[in-house]
Amino acid sequence: MKNIFIVFLSLAVCACSEPETKSISFVDYVPKDAQIIVKINDLEQAKSQLRNNDLIKNNTGLDLYTYFNQLPALQKTSKKSALLCFSPVGKNDYEYTLISKIDQLLITKDSLSNKKVEKFSYAEKDIYKISEADQAYFSTIADSIIISSSSQLVIENVIREQKNLVKAPSDLKRVYEVASSETPLSFLINGNKLYNLQQNLLPKDDIIGIKKFSGWASMDASIAQNSIYLNGIVVEKDSLPSVLGIFNKTLPQENKIAKITPVTANGFISYTYDDFDILKNNLASIQEREYHDIPVEFDELFASVTEVGLIYNGDDTLLALTALNTDELIEELQGDKVNTFRDISIYKHDNQISFAGIFNPLLADFKEAFYFQFEEFIVFATSQKALQDIIANILNTSVLGVQPYYTSLKDKLADRSSILMVGNISYLKEHIANNGLDTYKEGWNNFNHKGYEIGIVQLIRENDFAHVHTLLQKSQDSSVATSVAQVASVTLENELLSAPVLVKNHRTKGLDIAAQDITNHLYLISDTGTIFWKKQIDGAIMGEIQQIDMYKNGRYQLLFNTANTLYVVDRDGKDVTPFPKKFEQTITQPLALFDYDKNKRYRIVITQGNNILMFDAKGEVVEGFGFNGTKTKIIAPPKHIRIGTKDYILVQEENGKLNILDRIGRTRVDVKGNIDFSTNEWYQYQDLFTSTTKAGGLIQIDAKGGINKKEIGLEENHQVTMTNKTLVTLSENKLTIKDRTLELDYGIYTAPKLFYINNKIYISVTDKQTKKVYLYDSNAELFPNFPVYGNSAISLGNMDNDPKLEFAVKGDDNTILIYQIN
Repeated sequence: MKNIFIVFLSLAVCACSEPETKSISFVDYVPKDAQIIVKINDLEQAKSQLRNNDLIKNNTGLDLYTYFNQLPALQKTSKKSALLCFSPVGKNDYEYTLISKIDQLLITKDSLSNKKVEKFSYAEKDIYKISEADQAYFSTIADSIIISSSSQLVIENVIREQKNLVKAPSDLKRVYEVASSETPLSFLINGNKLYNLQQNLLPKDDIIGIKKFSGWASMDASIAQNSIYLNGIVVEKDSLPSVLGIFNKTLPQENKIAKITPVTANGFISYTYDDFDILKNNLASIQEREYHDIPVEFDELFASVTEVGLIYNGDDTLLALTALNTDELIEELQGDKVNTFRDISIYKHDNQISFAGIFNPLLADFKEAFYFQFEEFIVFATSQKALQDIIANILNTSVLGVQPYYTSLKDKLADRSSILMVGNISYLKEHIANNGLDTYKEGWNNFNHKGYEIGIVQLIRENDFAHVHTLLQKSQDSSVATSVAQVASVTLENELLSAPVLVKNHRTKGLDIAAQDITNHLYLISDTGTIFWKKQIDGAIMGEIQQIDMYKNGRYQLLFNTANTLYVVDRDGKDVTPFPKKFEQTITQPLALFDYDKNKRYRIVITQGNNILMFDAKGEVVEGFGFNGTKTKIIAPPKHIRIGTKDYILVQEENGKLNILDRIGRTRVDVKGNIDFSTNEWYQYQDLFTSTTKAGGLIQIDAKGGINKKEIGLEENHQVTMTNKTLVTLSENKLTIKDRTLELDYGIYTAPKLFYINNKIYISVTDKQTKKVYLYDSNAELFPNFPVYGNSAISLGNMDNDPKLEFAVKGDDNTILIYQIN
C-alpha cells in the first residue's frame, strides 16, 4: 500500500479551509457527487482559528490558502453555519457548493460593489447568476435553504435531485449527524472516493490501497495556535467490501513499529490484528476470491504476528512484523544466514513469501529477499544495505519511538489502533510538490513547516465503524528553557489601533486580552489566543479599557468611551443596559473610574471640554457632585488619590491651574500658583501629590497647597510613573528606577509602565524602533532573557492562574503576542 499515509496527511496539512450546526438537514441538498464536505458551525470562529494557526499563518502564499480565502459565496455569506461541498469536474479540478439558510446577501446587489445579478429559470426554479470582477457563482433557493455553486450544472443537478426526492446516502447522513455542533469546523470525506481525490491532488502518483478504502468519514476539527486535530468516525456499508473492512471483527493491538523506525525515515504504516483467520477471511472478500484460495503454508507464521507494517526509509521500503515469539518465526522462515552486522544476523531465503499477495491491498509488492530479527521484530528488505541502515539506527537509539515530538503526539492517541500512519512533514511536503500539478510545485516547495516534524493518522476499527484521529502539532523544543517564552499569538484581520490590555475573566479567575483594531472592532481574546468575539464600536477607544462589577456579583464588565459614547460591555460582548450612553457634546478625555472605598460604588467621570459629568455604575448622574467646571479646557482625565483617610480629585486646566477637590466637587486644597504641566499623570509619591513640569522638574504639592519643585535632570520629552515609594523616570535613553540610572540604547521608547503584582514591582519599557520589550525589577535589574520582541507597551498579569506571569504585547501591525515569564 505504497505511501497511503500521503493522502491522509495531505488532507491534514491542507486542513486550512472553512466549515455547520445540525440544522434543518442541509445534508439533503448536498450534490450527489460531492467528495469533500466542510461543515461550518461558526464561520467567524473558524476563520479566526485558521488565521491564527501557526502552520496556516506561515503559508498564506499557498494557492490552496488563496483559493479558500477568495471563494466568492463564502466571502459574501452572512450566515454563521453552512456546508461547503466540493465535487469533481473534469481532471484536476473541483467545483464548490455552499449550502446555508436563506441569505439575501448572496443574491442581491449592493451599492459598494460592481456585483451583477441575473435571474433565469430551470425546471420551474429560479437560478441567480452573481458576477463580480472575474468571478461568478450560481444560486437557487429551496424551502428555507439557499444553494450557491461555482457551477451552473451543479445547481441544475441539485434542483433535479430535489424534484425527484433524491436523498443523501445513509452513510453520509450518519456521519453528518454525529459531526459535532460545538467545534467551528468538521470535515466529511467520502472514503470510497479517496482514489479520485488522489488523482486530482497528486495526479503523478499512484497510491496503492486507497481504492474502496472506506465509507464516509466525519472528523471534527480542533484548530489551535500550534496544532490541528481532526477526530471522528468512519462508517461502512455492509454490502461493500473496503480496506477498512479488512479489520472487521478483529481487535486492534499496540502499534510498536515506531521503536525501529529511523528518525530520518519518511514515515511508516502499521496494521494490527488479533486473529489472522478472521483477517484472512476479510482479505479474501476484498480480493474477490475464496478464503481457501489464499496460500495456507504461512498461516501459522501469521497467526503469531500482531502487527504488519511498512517503513519508508529514503528510497527503501521495508516490511516489519511484530510477533509474540520471533525465535519460532525465524525457524519457520528457514532462511540462510548471509551476514552479521553489529552482532545482528542477516538472513536470506529463496522461498520468498508473497506478503503483498496475501495482504493485498494493504502491502505494496516488493521482494523480501533479506531479513533480520531484533527483539520482537522481524524486518524484511530487498537489500542488505537497507537492513543495515535500520539496524544502525536501532542500536544508536535514533528511532522515532523515543523522540519527544513523537511521544507527545502518541500520548494524545489511543494505545492501540487497527491502522496507524505516521509521516515526516518534510518528506510529505516534497512528495506533494513532486507529484502534484506543476503550477503548485513552487508553492509547496516553499511550504514553511518549521517546528512541525510529523503528522499522524490513526484508525481504530469497532463494529461497523472506525474511530479516526488525525494530528499535526508543533514540537516543543526541549532545549528552549528560557526564562521568558512566547506561548501564543493571535493575528487579527486588521491592524491594531492601540496596545492590548489584560482584563479579568471572572469565569476562569484568570485574565483575557482586550484589543481594538483600526476598523474600530473590539476583540476579547483568551490566554491561548482564541478570539471569543469581536464587536463593532463607533470610534477609537480613548485611554485604556477599564472594568467594573456593575452588579457586585463578581462578574466584570468592560468600561470605556469613544469621543461620543460611553460603553459597558459584558463578558459575551453584549451591551449592558442602559449603555451605550450617547453624548451630543464631544468627550475630550478618557473616562476616569473612581472606587473611593474599594466597595464597588463606582463613579464614572466623563470630561467634555471644561466640564465634568459624574455617573454611577448604572449610568445615573451623581447628583451630589457639584463641581461647576473649569475656566479653561481640562487637559487630562481627572485623577483620584487617597492620602490617609481623605480623598482628593485632581483636575488639570490648560491655563496651569490644578484643582484639588473633595468627593462632592468642592475645593479641598487651594494650590498656591499655576503649573507648567507635563503630559504625565499626577501620583501619590512620598505622601505628596507628585508629577513633573514640562521642563522636566519634579513638582510636589502638600495638603495645604504648598508647591515644591526639584530638578532631577530630566529633558523636556520625559515620561514618569511611580508608587508612593518608587519613582521611575525615562528621559531620552536614560531609565531611572529609584536611585539607579540605566543607559539604554537610543531609540523610541514607550512610557515606562509599573506593575505591582504579588508584592513585587515590575517596570517595563518598549523600544518601538527596534521592537524590543524590556522588563526590570524594582532594583533596576533586567529579567533574564529580556529584551524580547514586541512593538507596544505591555500588559502584565497572571493570565492562567499558574505560578507564572504572562504579558500581552503588540507584535506585527495586526498581531498580539503572549509571553510567559518562567
